[in-house]
Amino acid sequence: MIFNGLSEVGDDPILLVSTMYRACTNPNKVDLGVGVYKDADGVTAILKTVKKAEQYLVTHQETKGYISPAGNPDFNMAVQKLLFGDDHPALKEGRVTTIQAPGGTGGIRIGAEFIKTCKPDATLWISDPTWPNHYGIAKGVGLKTKPYRYYDIKKGEFLYEGMIEDLKQAQAGDVIVLHGCCHNASGADLSVEQWNELADFMAERDLVPFIDIAYQGFANGIDEDAYAVRHFCEKLPEVMIASSYSKNFAIYRDRAGAVTLVSATAELNKVNASHMLLAVRGIYSMPPDHGAAVVAHILGDDELRAEWEAEVDEMRSRVKEMRHLFVKQMAEKAPNSGFGYIGEQNGMFSFLTLTAEQIQSLIHDHSIFMMANGRVNIAGLTKSNIGYVTDAVASLFKS
Repeated sequence: MIFNGLSEVGDDPILLVSTMYRACTNPNKVDLGVGVYKDADGVTAILKTVKKAEQYLVTHQETKGYISPAGNPDFNMAVQKLLFGDDHPALKEGRVTTIQAPGGTGGIRIGAEFIKTCKPDATLWISDPTWPNHYGIAKGVGLKTKPYRYYDIKKGEFLYEGMIEDLKQAQAGDVIVLHGCCHNASGADLSVEQWNELADFMAERDLVPFIDIAYQGFANGIDEDAYAVRHFCEKLPEVMIASSYSKNFAIYRDRAGAVTLVSATAELNKVNASHMLLAVRGIYSMPPDHGAAVVAHILGDDELRAEWEAEVDEMRSRVKEMRHLFVKQMAEKAPNSGFGYIGEQNGMFSFLTLTAEQIQSLIHDHSIFMMANGRVNIAGLTKSNIGYVTDAVASLFKS
């Protein structure tokens, strides 16, 4: 017998929050835990453009046969245009390969496998805090990891100087995991000037960026949010990008993502792509088709693409509105609570600068569910519940 020597693994913290929320009977309960976009009614609705694309596929798709390990070629080309635009030097030089993956998570895994193949002793430097699965994937592949300072949860401060100071310890050939926009889980992003400085810093030290961009369009716009990707791929010879389309197309369960590799030359790119595809074949053989086919159809149709961009604009605007409304109401209800930083951040996530006891009070006394470290999904706020939430948070600051 071999299946009898293990101890039970604890529940995933995010899924545990969802379980607690579902079990709660308080009619005023609010879910600020799971990281999915919710509309003004608190629903993760299917986008209109996605519905139209799915109907098109139902009508016109003629087979459910296998696709290749690289995935849908139309999707891969569309991903490159989203990330690089139409006229990027790396594209013109033939140095870019994009491989469809099962979500951004799958893209990170294939990228990590490729790093392990190229440089088994490389260290993966990961921001503190970060999306927890960055560490889980690195551990699964067997890569060494080190954290770099990024954000002070207790003070609500971005630690750019600390980030640079820590990365000075990285060795040539180490890989630096960067959040391309809408940092998960802090919402604090680098400025254009800081991205420029960081690219020069990494080029000088022969460090390799691995950019995780899961929320393109949720910070400032589709093209604006690709700035880091486009700039780094001009300044450095080697870059890897994992991208997700779960959020900006709201197709979470359909697992549409990609990994994109930029190599130093077109010749090296062909060799490198073959090794990445070998990793794909050894792990899941080929990615799922549906989500990528939906994305490819939308981005390949000028009218649908324009409509989709308008839907992304609406999602981004709603989250920004909730950020500013939260800050405004907290300033009125608890003037010294210090939540102004939330209005300066991007994307769906932020940390509330609260103590562990205050967070537990919100969960147990007010049925406002969030991560134990104070990470909240701003998209869980609506005009219907934000007054209840800010009243509860403000009550924590009353003597």
